[in-house]
Amino acid sequence: MPTPARRHAAVQDGLVALAVLGAWTLAVALLVGSGYWHPRSPGSYLWTGLWLAVPIALHRSGPGVALALTLTAYPLGYLVTTDGVPLLAEIHAAPYVLAAYVATRGGAVRPVPAGAAAAASLAVLLLGTHRLLHPAGGLWPPPDPSRSVLLLLLVAAATALGAVVARLSATARSLEERNAELRALQEVRTRAAVQAERTRIARELHDVVAHHVTAIVVRAQAADRVGGERPEEYRDAVRWIAPAGKEALTSMRSVVRVLRDGEPAGGGDGAPRAPLPGLADLSAVLDRVRDAGLAVDADLPPVLPACPPAAGLAVVRVAQEALTNVSVHSDAARARVALAAAPGVLTLRVEDPGPARAGTRGPDGGHGLLHMRERAAACGGHVTAGPAPGGGWAVTLEVPVP
Repeated sequence: MPTPARRHAAVQDGLVALAVLGAWTLAVALLVGSGYWHPRSPGSYLWTGLWLAVPIALHRSGPGVALALTLTAYPLGYLVTTDGVPLLAEIHAAPYVLAAYVATRGGAVRPVPAGAAAAASLAVLLLGTHRLLHPAGGLWPPPDPSRSVLLLLLVAAATALGAVVARLSATARSLEERNAELRALQEVRTRAAVQAERTRIARELHDVVAHHVTAIVVRAQAADRVGGERPEEYRDAVRWIAPAGKEALTSMRSVVRVLRDGEPAGGGDGAPRAPLPGLADLSAVLDRVRDAGLAVDADLPPVLPACPPAAGLAVVRVAQEALTNVSVHSDAARARVALAAAPGVLTLRVEDPGPARAGTRGPDGGHGLLHMRERAAACGGHVTAGPAPGGGWAVTLEVPVP
């Protein structure tokens, strides 16, 4: 069933065809009525005008039908109208030219069959029934070779032109489709890049906030437990919490600076913008955790191995997150951090003896493990986390290094 768009196009083509037919008929009537033009068969001109309108009316809805009707009905009607007289004027070949162009332009017929059929039908008009019935001679002389060749070449050119225009239109449509696909792909990639950047920022903020704030909370809780007997613990806790909170704010500013465009390196508020931490900052992370009240045994190489910035950042952030989980989810008073370098791989292991703290969801109940795995994957490594063989909990990170 035709769609509304197709029906609208067919109506438009029909109106244009009627306008062409009306203008043609009016022009023929005016010329005949003027007394200056005396064609042998005025009806043949009216018939030609009708078959100029048919391909126009069907050029979108039925180009192949238009060609078939023109090649069969037009010459029959023409010969009847002219009593079998050969082609009277070159203008009478116009329906062949138009129908051949419309058929190949619409892709309904291949150029060679369309051109051959149109040339054969035109040849019938060039000969006329008198020449066909009396080939040895008759009322009409042989057709003019130059005139016949010119008309046949004109039909062939219209056929080829229609094929070329169809090919160009198909190429243009293909390019439009590819451009639309490329735009859609670009939008998908843009959204993916934005989402990846948001995830990265969220991961950094989570690690910074979770680590620093957890350390502050743990230190404050420890001071509160013993503050009644040792009031100086309150003073020591406040003195430790203040710089720890300042350090947390500085770390957060260094993360969110990527959201600010055109801001100087020092920041609009004069606050420093520290670079993201690397492997050299691992000792500072362990010291911060110790100051918060968790004893940490460190087994680090005497000289830290060289590694890419992404790998160093992953080691520091995974150590932070793992130790934060120990402070929040475990009753252990001590944890162990080991860093080992082997050819092509850097291994970090954080473990605590447990037991798990009652009333918590455990380290796998939040986003910490997910963020650790994402960090490891970002630099080609992987993280494993779970109960340790001797009890407690262990987190192991392995990242490739040159």
